[in-house]
Amino acid sequence: VGGRMAFPFGSLYHGSKYAVEGVSEALQYELAPLGIKVRVVEPGAILTDFSGRSLQMSNDAAVTEYQSLLQSVLEAYGEYMSAGSEPEKIAEVIFDAATDGSTRLRYAAGGDAVEMLAGRAAADDDKFFASIKSQFGIAS
Repeated sequence: VGGRMAFPFGSLYHGSKYAVEGVSEALQYELAPLGIKVRVVEPGAILTDFSGRSLQMSNDAAVTEYQSLLQSVLEAYGEYMSAGSEPEKIAEVIFDAATDGSTRLRYAAGGDAVEMLAGRAAADDDKFFASIKSQFGIAS
């Protein structure tokens, strides 16, 4: 879901995911006449060590102004990631995307991904941003 919504301290990660979404959407137009289908699988949290490995790069102790907020955000990320989907469930969505024969571009993978993407689509920016700030302990 990182290419459809962004979370605190994930600017580089989310920027790359937004790029994947845009490139994939453009490619699906360009490749359709050649009979090539493009798929974007959008997982939520997956029970792997992603947060342990990837989020630590955001923790630069030299930037003291961010430490309190960063610790709050990392704690919330940990809780979120610990409730993720089993990797096998995500693999099933990938297999379905590759074999279902549809023209569908995007596939949410995991219950949390389905819920988050629906919530993002249903909320205006102010409401969505407020919910993210609340989830990650960010004062307005």
